[in-house]
Amino acid sequence: MKLSEYHLSHSRAASNGRSAGWMLAESVLASGIGLGFLVALVGIFVSSNISFVGVGNYIRMDRNSRYAIDKMTRSIRNANALTSYDPALLVFSYDSAGTTNLAYRYDSSSGNLTEEWTVGGQTSVTTLLTGCSSFAFSLFNRDLAASTGTSTGQGKVVSIAWTCSTSVLGRTNSEYMQQAKIVIRNQP
Repeated sequence: MKLSEYHLSHSRAASNGRSAGWMLAESVLASGIGLGFLVALVGIFVSSNISFVGVGNYIRMDRNSRYAIDKMTRSIRNANALTSYDPALLVFSYDSAGTTNLAYRYDSSSGNLTEEWTVGGQTSVTTLLTGCSSFAFSLFNRDLAASTGTSTGQGKVVSIAWTCSTSVLGRTNSEYMQQAKIVIRNQP
């Protein structure tokens, strides 16, 4: 065999061996890249789900707060008179006979705000808010000066402020403080 034929056959054998298939190192590298891509996708999926759950929780808290303030505003504006005031309790009368009353009560131990309607001696209780870490009623007269009385000329405006929070997936979401001032239309 001549020297030129030897180099030609040797170079063909070397090139045939290299293109025959993947080597172990190439397989490990491709598997590592694929696994890294899958781990990144799972990480993005998990963090997105946690974010969506958190946003959903904020939306639920906001919806509950809006419902509570709307319901309280409608009921307080239509009351005849404020009969009792405490930073955690308001009692309104709806008729001159005193048979229809409404009370809003905040229980700091449970963090719940309840609406209690008493009609003809029968009381029905509805929970408006849960998970409130702070809640307070304030009372103002016609000139928006602070007041504590419920007699004529006092207690015309009720201010309500609260902060609620809930835990979802081990994380606590706090809602910003909600606050409203409501004028009692029929209060003298």
